[in-house]
Amino acid sequence: MAINLYDTHSMLALQEAVKPKATFLRDRYFPTSDGDIFTSEDVIVDFKDETDLTLAPAVIPAKGGIQVERGGYKTHSFEPPLIAPERVLTASQLLKRQAGEQVFSSVSPKEREAKILTQDMADLNTMIDNREEYMAAQVLLNGGYTLKQYADKYGDASEYVEKQLKFYEGGSNPYTYTPSTKWDNSGDIIADIAAMAQMLIKRGLPATDLIVSGAVADVMLSDATVLKLLDNRRFVLAQEVNPQENADGSVLIAVLNVKGHLINVFSYTRQYRSEAKSGSPLVYTMEDFIPTNYAIMTAPGMGRTAYGAITQMEESGDFATYAAKRVPHVITDAASSTRTLIQQSRPLVMPKILGSAISANVLT
Repeated sequence: MAINLYDTHSMLALQEAVKPKATFLRDRYFPTSDGDIFTSEDVIVDFKDETDLTLAPAVIPAKGGIQVERGGYKTHSFEPPLIAPERVLTASQLLKRQAGEQVFSSVSPKEREAKILTQDMADLNTMIDNREEYMAAQVLLNGGYTLKQYADKYGDASEYVEKQLKFYEGGSNPYTYTPSTKWDNSGDIIADIAAMAQMLIKRGLPATDLIVSGAVADVMLSDATVLKLLDNRRFVLAQEVNPQENADGSVLIAVLNVKGHLINVFSYTRQYRSEAKSGSPLVYTMEDFIPTNYAIMTAPGMGRTAYGAITQMEESGDFATYAAKRVPHVITDAASSTRTLIQQSRPLVMPKILGSAISANVLT
């Protein structure tokens, strides 16, 4: 029996064969486990209280134990945003040579169609990866994110509504640190790093990674105190590393011993394209995932990325619900001889415990 290339189950199988793009912030700090794939559109989340710092009671022998309270938690229901980039395939495109094909190619339209579908699926997945990386960066920086949900044309300033997801209580993110003196103005970098780490450690949370922009990394590596630590390796004040860009775009530039705590310092300079054009003439601009002036203290696995289910109408006219990270959907228009591939996802990037990252504006 011939395989229907555009059957959702066939495309889901094809998707598994497409190698996902490595992303530093999402993969290191917001991994996904089997329990993070939900069978409903809404995602139910239990935010536990901070790590329990209660002392266990000492008791008189032969008197038994003393009852202690269980740790508390708060349950929230979130509707993850719908991310849905699409591409249109026309009949005429199947007759044209694609990038990488020989000039006089013997590839049939059917073979070309399968190649285009695979490439389109990979490209759309990469766009969703970029969106999830943006969401991860915003949680680390701001404790949440505000997304523009477009009705028709992407980037049209007149056709969107905002969706806000925040993971803190009150009107503004309280999980920030303000240095008394900026680092590029002779600020005490090591003291500030220690203070940021203590904001987490005092609450029983781990503090092992400092994520910085390229500009902040340059200031740190020109600071006399940091350089002295790196030059005193015999006292294990710092570990020398060979900086090189990893597949996910991060660079481990140093491991510092800050008051007894080993802190991995990562420089992260990857960018994304802005949603709308600006300037004169109108052009897309490139934005940093980690803004120029910022440093973030956190630890691997401080959060998670969950996914809500996708419900769609199949070619048969029946509705079907899929619990998966990404769900492809094809709409065929026989009148215009086009097929539209929509790659859908409902990601929710969030911390496991509120306030698991401390952000700071450290440059002037």
